Amino acid sequence: MPATRIPMMSASTQTLRLQYYRQVPNFGDALNPLLAARVFGNIFSDAAAEHLLFIGTIIEPAAPAGVHEIIVGAGAGYLQGPFSLDNRTVLCVRGPLTCNLLNIDSAYAAIDPASLAARFFAPTVAVAAIPAFMPHHQTHAVAGGVLESLCRDAGIDYICPVDEPLAVMAKISGAACLITEALHGAIVAHSYEVPWVPVVLGPQILGIKWRDFAATIGTVYAPVDICPNIAFDGAVCAANVMKYALARMGMGKARYRYYPIRRSTPAVLGRLQRALVQLTRGPFVVSDPAVQARSIQRLDTAIERFHELRGHAATAGGARRDGRHRVAVSPPRVSATV
Repeated sequence: MPATRIPMMSASTQTLRLQYYRQVPNFGDALNPLLAARVFGNIFSDAAAEHLLFIGTIIEPAAPAGVHEIIVGAGAGYLQGPFSLDNRTVLCVRGPLTCNLLNIDSAYAAIDPASLAARFFAPTVAVAAIPAFMPHHQTHAVAGGVLESLCRDAGIDYICPVDEPLAVMAKISGAACLITEALHGAIVAHSYEVPWVPVVLGPQILGIKWRDFAATIGTVYAPVDICPNIAFDGAVCAANVMKYALARMGMGKARYRYYPIRRSTPAVLGRLQRALVQLTRGPFVVSDPAVQARSIQRLDTAIERFHELRGHAATAGGARRDGRHRVAVSPPRVSATV
């Protein structure tokens, strides 16, 4: 079927709104303005009607009414769709699972743009690097004080996921290794070649976005359960105990197996601390450099295409149809081996 020409992007004189999750401060989302300014320049205004989706699991089933979205690296996963590509220009997405959700070709799977951190921000050179631990921001909200104390006593640097992002990057890049519940902690550690291991302490982890990223570096997401089910806030309710029992029988939702069902007694916290210390020796994630290089190439190509389209008329590019969807994309410039 011949390509149907549709409006792609506005002319380069127009500003864009950098769209990302802002309601709760946390490291991954806060990376957006830092990295986007380095990658795209000073082109952003919160008042703009055209939005750029860059870092985060922020692709929703449809673009907001009256808004055109440009997707360069963002992911989907909180909602299962179906997804519409009307009023969207897709240059690349975070990984193959996002491609599946959007029903677009896997050639648009690049890598999370936070993987570019080491390209734009110099690492911290530590005289005596020590291991670090970074929780999910929701874990930090209920257990930050307890976890920070456990880490301090064990000689592990506690990285607060809601601290200023430059400070977080400095800590990650200077760590001997990173134990992380936070996806963008892992991605930035990987960018700086800091050994890392994913862990789970509670039900707030969204596995699909981890698997999406893992596929782009040629590995499999296999988190370590380190003393999950701890009720750090002291609240153990019967409903959680019942859901946990269902999970043990292979029933209910997958996250039920992480529901808090045991109180944070000294013995329980001691086991958690020993688990953290043991993980400072691994096992660390092993990636495939060739797969990662191809993923980075796709992201770089999408960024180059973005700048090309910004410098051309609004009707540059074309569209394909794939089954049920009109796919507002430009063919990615990837090598024949990808």
